[in-house]
Amino acid sequence: MNQGEILSRVAATDGTFRREGPNWVGKCLICNGPLAFDARTGEGATLEHIRARSRGGGQDLANLAVVHDRCNGEKGRRWDPRKRRSQEEYDTFVARLLNRRQERWRDVEPPRKPAPPGRT
Repeated sequence: MNQGEILSRVAATDGTFRREGPNWVGKCLICNGPLAFDARTGEGATLEHIRARSRGGGQDLANLAVVHDRCNGEKGRRWDPRKRRSQEEYDTFVARLLNRRQERWRDVEPPRKPAPPGRT
């Protein structure tokens, strides 16, 4: 799966995003600012692991978000454990982002199976 497909899957579960032609348009999970990206290539957005993989975060959709590249970079710099931030501060920040992701959650219907031949 390419970056555009992954970002599209995440955007489809975020209630702030909607399709406008070839793009997804919505809001960055971190700064809440406007964000648009190409659904095919992912250009214009970055995939964010809310709880970093290095800190036990997984690839499940509830832990993934669409964000600006600069916001993702800032999160990495700001919450780098070598920068004297406490685990408690990091956990509070991550909990806030996970809560925001949950508030924005939109269920997506799974693709429908085609009807058997001769039935409609």
